[in-house]
Formats: sequence, structure tokens, C-alpha cells
Amino acid sequence: MDVQFLIDKAQDILKTGLETPLYMPNSLEKLAMGLDRIRGRSDQSTKIITKVGKEEIFAFLEDDMSKVAKWLTYFDEFQLLSDTMQIDILKGLWSVFGRLERLATTAIARQQNLCGENELMTYIGKDVVMCDRKNLEIDLSWCSKYTFEQLKLFDSHDSDKQLDMLIQMVLDLKPTDVELAYMLCQLCFHQVGKKYQGAIQEVTDRFQEVLSNHLHDYYVNTMRQSKYANRIASMMKINNTIQQCIYRDKVKSELFRVFDVFHVKCSHPELFSHN
Repeated sequence: MDVQFLIDKAQDILKTGLETPLYMPNSLEKLAMGLDRIRGRSDQSTKIITKVGKEEIFAFLEDDMSKVAKWLTYFDEFQLLSDTMQIDILKGLWSVFGRLERLATTAIARQQNLCGENELMTYIGKDVVMCDRKNLEIDLSWCSKYTFEQLKLFDSHDSDKQLDMLIQMVLDLKPTDVELAYMLCQLCFHQVGKKYQGAIQEVTDRFQEVLSNHLHDYYVNTMRQSKYANRIASMMKINNTIQQCIYRDKVKSELFRVFDVFHVKCSHPELFSHN
């Protein structure tokens, strides 16, 4: 399975950068604006999916990779890195970004009564994509001898219950765009730094320090809120829960490897390795 096109498209987006200059008080608020721009609008055409197979999975992958690359063009400090380091970081964080971003999208949709408690919502290109988990068929015949239901036996946790809990945590927090941008940065840069360590971890640690200072400025100067420890704690609780899910997925992927669950070979397996 050749996925070089995903990397090529992401590299083109990173090299192109922002179409027009954007002036914001700091990098975090610029990333928040970028997050708003890369996400779709609820008034776009809605596509209901009842089956996910190879075509749909590739559409998700391409959209996720492109979306993250576009978002990172709003981060001035990231744009100063070498092309090689930029693409390495992108490879390490793109799937992590998607976890939280889709959670937030579904939470917002539920808050606005756009989807029900069994429904999930995301944006793919120009479409609002929705699905009902209770009536969704996952076809893995193109990549595995096992069915999706059989693969659930490898999981020691109820993934649906975990997902609902996380969505409810986001609903309870009701993060602003700036807070959500910070959560995405903290989650992504922490995970990619832990994965690569060395020079990349030094860079991602520096990013997190800069963005933490920007978040403080946002609370104090924009929100006029000097006491914000409880909100930070709630944000980190969500991120820590997602990190636990990532770790469980890593353990599960090792089991998949041992039992030779997937028969498709990938040209860039590092894109799909769990941190």
C-alpha cells in the first residue's frame, strides 16, 4: 500500500504556507484562528455514512494529513524548522491531532443538537460527515482476515464507553477555540516529543513552553481571568485520558503484529505507529 502521496501533499501544503498573512497577538491565538479555518461549517452539505471500507479510510487519512499540515502553517515557530524536521513532526502527530479534533467536533455538534448521542460527526473536505455507531458497518476485508467485531476481542476496554466519556468531558469543559488549540498542541507535541526524543523533543518542549505562556496571557489579558487552574486541570484530564487510549492502542497493535492480523504492507509504516 503506497501512501507516499499523503506525505507529498502534506509537504506541498507546508511549503506553500499561509495564502494570506495573518496578524494575531501571539502564536496560540493564530493557531486558534487556523483551527477555525481548517474545520468545516455545519451548514455544508451533509453526508451520512453507513459503511466504512478502503475508500472511506483513505479519504479520512488524506483529509486528516492535509488538515494538520494546513493547521501547522499557522504556527510561526514551526515554520522556522527545517523541511525534514517539519515532516518528521507531522508524521508523528497527525493521528493524535485527529483524535481530539474529532472529539471536539462531535461534542460541539451535540451541544448544538446537530447529532444524537449515538452519532459522530466530522468534516471531510467540503462535506459534513455523520454516522450512527449502532448502524455502522466496518469492512476490513481489504486488509485483514479478521472482522471488525473479532478485533474488538483484542481490546480490554469498552471503546464506545470510553469515547462517550471523553465527549462528555469536552461538553462539560466547553473549551474556547484558544483552549482547544492549546489542548491539541500540548497533546500532539508531548506525544511526538516522547516518540522521537533527542532534537525533536527539545523543539517540542520549547513549543509547549511558549504556548503555555501564551495561554496565560490569554486568560489574564483577554478573558480577565486570573484564576484558571481548574480549567487547566480539566483540559489536562482530557488529554491524559487520550494518552491512556494511545498507550492501549500501542499494546493492541503489538498483539495485532504477533497474530499477523493485517496482511497489507505499507510504504510508510511510521505514519501508523502508535506513540
